[in-house]
Amino acid sequence: MKPDARRHNPNPAYLRGLVARTGLTQEQAAKALGISARSMRAHLSESKASRQDAPYVVQFALEALAGSTRK
Repeated sequence: MKPDARRHNPNPAYLRGLVARTGLTQEQAAKALGISARSMRAHLSESKASRQDAPYVVQFALEALAGSTRK
């Protein structure tokens, strides 16, 4: 897997799908990525008021984590 920032997709639904594919809770995934659980919740929020777009590095790390935990 090679990073390609042109594939940046901060859509919360896409990111929640990646978290689901890891088999981890949001808190566990946040810890594995080295970010706070609060930041993870902000990246996954559907509410525009509380959402914070995830940087590509977070998306890429989630994609890598989801790929490494597939069965």
